[in-house]
Amino acid sequence: GEFDVSEDLVYVVVAGAHRQNVFPVLEEAVERYKGEAPIFKKEYVIDKEGVTKSRWVSERETL
Repeated sequence: GEFDVSEDLVYVVVAGAHRQNVFPVLEEAVERYKGEAPIFKKEYVIDKEGVTKSRWVSERETL
């Protein structure tokens, strides 16, 4: 589907008795999502002449 720039795409919720116990789990979840989910985006750029150009960018290219 299509999403606006400001839209949230992912929510990760973790729960625990103390922050130090859940932060590593949260970080692992986000890193796994970034590494495994096939994310693609269409990037729009306006050049010096004012012409809008677009290209598809895979998540892997942006790292």
